[in-house]
Amino acid sequence: MVMTLFGQSLNTLLRRIHECSVSTQVRVGINILYGLKQLHEVGYVHRDIKPANLAVGRRGQETRVIHMLDFGLAREYVIRSEGTVKMRIPRTGTLFRGTTRYCSANAHKRSEQGRPDDLWSMLYVLAEMRGPLPWDRVRGKEEIGKVKEATSDMKLCRNSPKEILDIAIHLRSLNYYTRPDYLLIYNKLAAVMSKCHYRYSDPYDWEKTKYSSHRRHSRRGRRSSASTTSYSSVDSRNEESLTKEELKTAIFADETPPQSYIWDNDKELFTAADFEINEIGF
Repeated sequence: MVMTLFGQSLNTLLRRIHECSVSTQVRVGINILYGLKQLHEVGYVHRDIKPANLAVGRRGQETRVIHMLDFGLAREYVIRSEGTVKMRIPRTGTLFRGTTRYCSANAHKRSEQGRPDDLWSMLYVLAEMRGPLPWDRVRGKEEIGKVKEATSDMKLCRNSPKEILDIAIHLRSLNYYTRPDYLLIYNKLAAVMSKCHYRYSDPYDWEKTKYSSHRRHSRRGRRSSASTTSYSSVDSRNEESLTKEELKTAIFADETPPQSYIWDNDKELFTAADFEINEIGF
């Protein structure tokens, strides 16, 4: 068996920062959406989307990409027979599958999970990047399920752009058999990027904390070499006012920058065409 090595999980990276910027939120969202669409198009649902099962690439340009991990709970939602592919009939009274914090409200009801359930988990991950989930302090699987059912989309997306709320509204219109409109969801997230002039090459929030830490330690010189690296927030206005070349020069003035901090020219990691094609047919 050959396995690809990845960098740190989103769960680990998000612990470094108090709250994510909208820029990081929507770019992570597009990455997760792309991964889920690829999985769904080959006939599987993940059923356990959460920060611990998402990781950045290990080095270079791969650090710009969020990868999906751990398919231990994945299930085929299609039946392939004699060259035909059709959807499985949903079971009733299934066993609970997923992580209580991020699974869909549907999963709490022990209903069969389909493509929309993965997207609800994605939405919960994105909402939490901007602040605690409404059930953050609730304990118990059943109690959390009740809070999810009672939470309005407006409350869930209160700290997010309106386009995230639009995604929630779309998900409400789906059922087990309905194909999610991946292009619509992508367009909502891409609209935020376009409106706010975000770029795929912009540093993620957890990278900014690394830059800040690296800068402080570089200023201290060799005397700080024995100290433990700490992560703290930076003044994003100062950081984001620099060009990519200025950023690299400012941060790594004393040494060659690690490969993972070197960005390509502004290329689009994803385009609308990636989300438009219906490969599975339903």
